[in-house]
Amino acid sequence: MYKKLSDDKYKDLDPKIISWERRDMGNETPLIYIYPQPGDDIKQKKYFAVKDYERALFYSKGKMLGVLGGGIFEIDKKAKIKGTEIVWIDTSILEITWGVPQSNGIPTKDGHIIGLHGDLKLRINEVKTFYSDIIAGKKTWVIKDLRNWITSLLQTSMRDIFKKYDAKNVILEERERVINLIISKITDEFIRYGLELETFNLIGIQVPEGAESLYRTDREKSLMAGEIELLKKKQELEAQKMEFEASKKVFERKQAELDAKAKLEEEKYLVEASKLEKIVDVEILEKEQKQKSREKLLKLKQREKKKLR
Repeated sequence: MYKKLSDDKYKDLDPKIISWERRDMGNETPLIYIYPQPGDDIKQKKYFAVKDYERALFYSKGKMLGVLGGGIFEIDKKAKIKGTEIVWIDTSILEITWGVPQSNGIPTKDGHIIGLHGDLKLRINEVKTFYSDIIAGKKTWVIKDLRNWITSLLQTSMRDIFKKYDAKNVILEERERVINLIISKITDEFIRYGLELETFNLIGIQVPEGAESLYRTDREKSLMAGEIELLKKKQELEAQKMEFEASKKVFERKQAELDAKAKLEEEKYLVEASKLEKIVDVEILEKEQKQKSREKLLKLKQREKKKLR
């Protein structure tokens, strides 16, 4: 139904090539593109292009024939019919801001309603799963749709986590633990739907006005403890830095000694090699001279024998 070409160079807006001409439209930026659109005629097309940050699903009469990466593909004549469909999906890293307002927030174990907001980065990793399980037959899907889907998923995940913690624990005492639990849970959920979580940030937590005063003393204690812990960490870091610098100096000194010793050994080797080379040259010269002398003596003896005859 299609064949990848070895030469993947093509000109933008080539009328013979189907490709996804993308535009940044903020929250309305599409994450998928489907061909054909109303008015399109696949019989007039010869190729289709998939960029490196895209994946394409090739369908024939409702059956998916392949998931395609970057390249230029030639469309077989048999595929130029009604029922052939190509779906492009954006697989670049996407930045999503998310928020659960306090008015529609997450209840804690002790009955307080908490709002949260933050941001995350993800990419669509398994396009077949994403398209079938999340988009589920929709003809358009934009950033806003993905944000709404993620917010819904976060609300479900955080409800399961927050029901085990009092508001004080979420805000102060076990905040990092709670964040790690959220990341772990949504990472697993994302994988199930073909998504890969790159980063997750919880930027702010909102609590009811009446609950704020309950945590003031604990917050002050927590901040003080945090400052003390930070100072301790800085002192440990400085000590490690000084230890590292001392070790570095010892290493550099040892390295210099080894380099000097190696250079001395190299010079000794060159001197000995030079001496040996001279000795070998002298021995060769002496052998050559002895051989010449023997040859001359042999010739003289032969001449003397001829004279005697």
